[in-house]
Amino acid sequence: MSIETRTYKDMAYSMFANPMSGDMGKKTGASAVKGAIVSILKTDFNERLFQPEFGSNIRALLFEPMNPITEERMKTEVKEAVARHEPRAVVLGVTVEAQEEQNRYLVSVVFNVASEAQPQKLETYFERV
Repeated sequence: MSIETRTYKDMAYSMFANPMSGDMGKKTGASAVKGAIVSILKTDFNERLFQPEFGSNIRALLFEPMNPITEERMKTEVKEAVARHEPRAVVLGVTVEAQEEQNRYLVSVVFNVASEAQPQKLETYFERV
């Protein structure tokens, strides 16, 4: 089966049950890849057992000063983390917007999935807690 015709499937992290079968819900296609990217970006290094290199260093950057240098470091970290852990996605662009009043960053990732015709966009927030 070629990579272009493959249907990607992942577990839905909202843990909903399929109303017809009662099985755990699943995500397919681009939404499965989006969920995987969010999981990668929001996981710290050494957070997963037996996989210390899995994740990203974004949480550590949240407590750096909110300035253009930190935004660029976050962009680089997003690109590297996705390239390192998610072979189904090819990142086309990353934007990071600091929202100082809310103490958070808005991160937008535009990427291609081999099984989808159009580029996909993912937006997520990273907040200081």
